[in-house]
Amino acid sequence: MATPVRIPLFIEFSGKRVLVLGGGYTATKRAEKFLAAGSFVTVIAMEVSNDLMKLRGNSNMDILISDLRLLDVDFIMHGFDLVVYAVPDEELRIRIKRAVSRNRVLFNDATDSVETEVVVPFDGDYMGVRIAVTTEGKSGVAARAVRDYLIDTLSSSPDMGNFISVWYIVKEKIKNSVDSPGKRMRIYMRLRDDESFKSLARSGRVEDALHYVEEVIRNG
Repeated sequence: MATPVRIPLFIEFSGKRVLVLGGGYTATKRAEKFLAAGSFVTVIAMEVSNDLMKLRGNSNMDILISDLRLLDVDFIMHGFDLVVYAVPDEELRIRIKRAVSRNRVLFNDATDSVETEVVVPFDGDYMGVRIAVTTEGKSGVAARAVRDYLIDTLSSSPDMGNFISVWYIVKEKIKNSVDSPGKRMRIYMRLRDDESFKSLARSGRVEDALHYVEEVIRNG
């Protein structure tokens, strides 16, 4: 089987409807994640974890105790934007996957890293820079460790913190001063490779960096 080619995306899931099939540890973590994002989450399972039961107080959360094998799989996923499958039942998994395809719903198969359509990565944040890491099923422990390493490394580097802060300010300056998107992009690329500007940014010299950018804008 060919290795799937997946495109990394950050998708706004507030208000989206997510169906979680299963009630164990993975199902609980998926439900928690999408609830935190503002999604409406419905869980269907024969048994659910204590942590899942505690989430029932959330107005965006519904739990249906039922045997998935006895349900009309096409009917239960109607109206959902994403289906999460987290049940150790291969026959049921195949049925769900076929139904997902028929109904054109996004599918996160937490039991099969190859067959899944949507990968849920380990994510984090450093000064507004979102970091998402996945090994696409090879090792969640390794992916989590890499995420933590990246965030720890960035957090221990004041130069990178300064660089990010200056770029946030400089981008707004360029955006407000240059109407042409094409010209703005040329300025971004020039500054990206400009050692003098990078030195100002890494040292956190905001005013000097802004004056430098003004010169670049004037000179076209």
